[in-house]
Amino acid sequence: MQAFQLLSRGGVKFDRRRFKTDVQLFSKEPAKSAPATVDGGALPPELDYFKYAPGGSGPGKRKVEDDDGAAKTKAAKKRKVQGVDEEQDNDADDSTEDAPSQPRQRVVTKGSNAPAPADTFSVLAERYQVSSLILSNLRTYGYNYPTGIQSHGIPILLESRDLAAISPTGTGKTLSYLLPIISSLVAPASSANSNAGAGVRAVVLAPTRELAHQIHNECLKLAEGRKWRVVLFSKATASTLAEKSVRDKVDIIISTPLRLVASLKSGNLELSNVRHLILDEADRMLDAEFFPQFEEILAACSHPKLQKAVFSATLPANAEKMAMQMLRDPIRVVVGLKDTPLPLISQSLTYVADDPSKLPSLLAYLAQPYNPPVLIFTSSQPRATSLAQELVLNGVANVDCLHAGMTQKERGDAVSRMRRGESWVMVSTEVMARGMDFQGIREIINYDFPTSVQSYIHRIGRTGRAGREGKAVTYFTDDDAPYLKALTGCRTHRIANVLLQSGSPVPDWMLKLPKPSKLKRRQMGKVKRAEGVNPARRIGRADAIKKRDMIAGSKRRVIRERKKEGEAEEE
Repeated sequence: MQAFQLLSRGGVKFDRRRFKTDVQLFSKEPAKSAPATVDGGALPPELDYFKYAPGGSGPGKRKVEDDDGAAKTKAAKKRKVQGVDEEQDNDADDSTEDAPSQPRQRVVTKGSNAPAPADTFSVLAERYQVSSLILSNLRTYGYNYPTGIQSHGIPILLESRDLAAISPTGTGKTLSYLLPIISSLVAPASSANSNAGAGVRAVVLAPTRELAHQIHNECLKLAEGRKWRVVLFSKATASTLAEKSVRDKVDIIISTPLRLVASLKSGNLELSNVRHLILDEADRMLDAEFFPQFEEILAACSHPKLQKAVFSATLPANAEKMAMQMLRDPIRVVVGLKDTPLPLISQSLTYVADDPSKLPSLLAYLAQPYNPPVLIFTSSQPRATSLAQELVLNGVANVDCLHAGMTQKERGDAVSRMRRGESWVMVSTEVMARGMDFQGIREIINYDFPTSVQSYIHRIGRTGRAGREGKAVTYFTDDDAPYLKALTGCRTHRIANVLLQSGSPVPDWMLKLPKPSKLKRRQMGKVKRAEGVNPARRIGRADAIKKRDMIAGSKRRVIRERKKEGEAEEE
C-alpha cells in the first residue's frame, strides 16, 4: 500500500470513489474507514517520475489534492482549472530554458565602495549602457539571468575596479569577465568610430590550451554582430601578428602564458595598449610554474589605466596574498564557501585495499547502469593511457583518452568527440581538471586520489555545472587513508570538511582518523604509482624489452659491419 500511495502522488488525479473496490484490495484498513493520508515527506527520486511531487527536482511543485473536491462549488472548480492552466504555462516557460536555474548562494563582497549587484541583465543595460546587441546575444545563447558571480562581478569590472573573484566551478565565471571587456571596449579597433589606439586592448590568460579555446568560443558568442577581432593565440596566429598592420587591429587575445612570452621576447607582439588583463584559474597561474611568465606579461602591459582581475574556483592563502598585492584597490568577491564545491554534486568515497584493486572495482562499477559521459581522472599520463587500454580490452564501449602527452591534434579530436557525445568514458589527467566545461558530464571518478583539496574541487567541478546535478566518486587505498583528513598540510583543508560543507555524508570513522605526521604531509603528492594499472600486464614485459633491445643491437651491428665493408672496398 505504501508503494501504491507513493506512486499516486506523481501529479495524476486518481478517483478513489470510482475505483473503490480496487483501492480496498491494496488497503489493510476496513472499507468504511477514512481514506489514508499520504505522509508529507520527500518522495524518493526513483519514484518521482513526473518531477512534481514535494521534494522532487522538477521545475514546479504541486500539492496532493483530496478526493473530496467533488463537493466544491462551480466557482471553485473554475478557479482550480485556471490555476492548473497557469501552472502548465509556467511549466512550458520553464521547459524552454536551456539549463535549470541555479540555486541562490551566499555572496560575500569585501572592498571599498563596492557597486550594487545587478539581478538582471536589463539592469546592466540601464546602469552601464550595455549595448542591446550584447543583450540579444545573451538571450540567443540561453543566458536568461545572471548567476551570483555575474551579478556581483560584472558591475565591479564595468566600473573599472580590480577584482579577485572566488566562485565554485560551473557558476559562469567566464561570462563575468568577457561581458565587461566587450562592453568597455565599446567598438572594434577596425571601426571608424573607435578611439582604441594601436595594439591589443585586452588579454585573457589560461593555463591550458583547451581552456583558452573554450574561452575563445564563448567570446565569439558575445561578439556576434560586430567585427570584433578576437584571437586565440597559437603558433600560426603568432606568425600572422608579426606584421604591425595586422597586430594593431586586434581587440582581444586569449592565450596560454608561454606562447605569449615567446612572442614578446621575439619582438612580434606589444602589450603597451592593453587595458584589461584577466587571469582565469588564478591559483594555477600564480604558482611556481606559471608565475615567472606572468610577471613578464604584466611588465609588458604598461598602460596607465590597466585593469586587472583574477578568477578561480579555489584560491589558497599564499596565492590570494600574491593576487591582492598585484591588484590596485581591489574588491574581493566570494560566492558560497571558499574552496568548497557546489552542493549539487553528490560526493562519495570508495575504499579499495590497494592500487591493483582499483581496476576490478571500476569494471564492476561500469558493468552496472551508469549515466554517460563519465570522466575518470588519473595521476599521470602513462596511467591514463594504460587505464584506457584496459577498459577497451575489457569491453567497455566508447572509451577515449586525453592528456598533455598527446599531440595537439589528438587532444583536439578527443575534446571534439567528447562534445559530440561519441565518448562515453573519458580517461584524463589534470589537463581537463581546469575550467573545461562539458555540461553533459554526469559522473566523475577519481581513480587516483587527488594530491590537494584544490585538485579535488577542480576535478569534481567538471560535473554539476550550470545548475545540473552531478556525482563524484573517489577511490582511496590504505596508503591514501592518512590524507583523507588533511591535504597539503593545511589543517583547514580537510577532505572531510569539504564533504560536510557541501552537504555530503561523511562516515564517523573518517572523522576519527589521526592527523598525518609532518613527514607524511611532506610526502603527499610525491607518491610513486606504477605506470600500468594492471600488474598482470607486467608479466613477461622484461623479457619482451630484453628481446627488443637484442634485436635492435643486432641490427646496429649489421649496419656497422656493412659500413666497414663499404669503406674497405673504396680503399
